[in-house]
Amino acid sequence: MPPKKKRLTTEAFSRFFASGRRFHSDHLQLIHTPNPVFHGAAVVGKKVYKTAVKRNRLRRQLYSALYAWHRAGDHNGVYIVVAKPAAANISGRILSAELRELVGRTHE
Repeated sequence: MPPKKKRLTTEAFSRFFASGRRFHSDHLQLIHTPNPVFHGAAVVGKKVYKTAVKRNRLRRQLYSALYAWHRAGDHNGVYIVVAKPAAANISGRILSAELRELVGRTHE
């Protein structure tokens, strides 16, 4: 889990979720909003996995990929990653690559 300073409050999440620019792939949706500070969130709904254990595992994988990308470079903004139901059928490595591609599209 990311440190508390890097997480979004419920109010901030709702605001950025509604106003952010959306980027789609086959398995993920990325919502990006420019911001002077980096914040990230990962959302895995019950349509992806029914059990909380599997949802939390996928959420941790997405958080890990997002924050590894952030640590590799000095990127700021708010990034909300939403897993689509098709994300349940692929490996974490493929999801990480897909997430990197989506994040790259935000800076074009």
